[in-house]
Amino acid sequence: MLKLLIASCVLPQTAALVGIRPSPATRRSAAASDAADAAASIAAAATAANKNDDDAKIKAIAGPALLGTLADPLLSVVDTAWVSRLGTTALGAVAASSEIFTLVIAVSLALREAASSTIARLTAQGRWREAEAHGAKTLLTAFGVGALLTLLLVGPGGPGAVGLLGCPRGSPLHADALTYARIRALALPCAVAQFAAEGVCRGLGDTKPPLRAALLAGLMNVVLDPILMFKCGWNVAGAAAATAISQACACALLLVELNGKRGNRAPSSTVDVPAAKTETKLLGTSLALLLRSTSQLGTWVFVASQVSRRLGARAIAAHGVVLKVWLLFVLAAEAPAVAGQVISAGYLATGRRARAARVVKRLGKATVTIGLITAAALAAAAGPISYAFFPTDTAAAKSTKTIFRWAALSVPLVWPNALCEAVLLGAGRYRYLAGATLVNALVATFATVALLTARPLVTSAWACLCGFFVLRFAVSAGGAARELLPASRAGGLRYRSSSSR
Repeated sequence: MLKLLIASCVLPQTAALVGIRPSPATRRSAAASDAADAAASIAAAATAANKNDDDAKIKAIAGPALLGTLADPLLSVVDTAWVSRLGTTALGAVAASSEIFTLVIAVSLALREAASSTIARLTAQGRWREAEAHGAKTLLTAFGVGALLTLLLVGPGGPGAVGLLGCPRGSPLHADALTYARIRALALPCAVAQFAAEGVCRGLGDTKPPLRAALLAGLMNVVLDPILMFKCGWNVAGAAAATAISQACACALLLVELNGKRGNRAPSSTVDVPAAKTETKLLGTSLALLLRSTSQLGTWVFVASQVSRRLGARAIAAHGVVLKVWLLFVLAAEAPAVAGQVISAGYLATGRRARAARVVKRLGKATVTIGLITAAALAAAAGPISYAFFPTDTAAAKSTKTIFRWAALSVPLVWPNALCEAVLLGAGRYRYLAGATLVNALVATFATVALLTARPLVTSAWACLCGFFVLRFAVSAGGAARELLPASRAGGLRYRSSSSR
């Protein structure tokens, strides 16, 4: 035992004295291992830094975007709440007439999405002068389109427009519907331009100016609605005037803030962009996105017109209430989608596909979770909301409650679908998305006619709307996967960007 103890103490010292050293191969292996560990540590630190940077971008864009996108549909909910005090007929007239402005939003969304995606890619590449030219052309186009729509609705096209939406001459809904449409139409140049300016701000990665404009509009609408409707005795005309004035003031504020940004940007590119090239690009992307948004929103309008024509005032009133509340959840889904669109557009434009995929993956997990939570909340609140809007009409309240449950079924698909479509928009896949949405819309409209003929209930229309979202999500998820994943994992499928032509 004593010998073992002495050996354990003496042998290490002896080995050191005689100069025992590791072999060269052992030293090289140890050095390589240390280098690998150091590289792994650096990569982990870089990944963590990138994640923190991306998280900061997501919060900076998504937070204000959430509040901003909710403010606009809240205008309609406020109008609906006040108009419900005038009776079911007035509420049905406003619900039907509002679908005209849903179609106008299709034009606005086309300009907004084209501006946000294009400007995000251009600024990521340092092409500031080209981005500025694109933004200016977008705003001019918005004012021009809005003015033409105003002339159409205020002029001889107004009666025909409300007639197509289920309020023809002789209908008890016609007078109120026409009044509401014509007064709100006066602010259409400002309403369309506000969407376009919002797209420019999103492309620059700043969603706070649109938020401030939306909050101003919401506050003014809340104050003006009861004054103009009841104190001035304008009824439905008062609700329309309150919304129009609010939109005009919000647009003015947003344009003032956007103009102030012109001096606070990176040095401009030295390359001058021909006006013809900018106009051609704007026209191409806007037309593709107009087809997409018209197909999407046109489906909702078509369903509403079918409900109004086939099922009457009570049905369209119930449908309109659910649609207004449901749109709050649909547009709330734009918050993570806006962040995904702007951030992924910048990364894809500079060749950083893997980083774009990581951002979208994190946002995707969040959208699925939020979709399930909001669906449960909407289903739980169906009863109280229905009876709040129809306190004296039990039949309408029961119908509304049933429709709310169908609306809740679609919400879990709305959030991830919005994110996937935003990725495609950020990548410039306008034509692919427009064509797919058109095909899905045609399927949904034919299904709506067939199902309402066989089963004339409002729930039949909402079943078709749920099917419409199933089709859209299937297409958008597949397209986003092809864009973000390497060709080997995406099945080798690629399509050309409309912006690369």
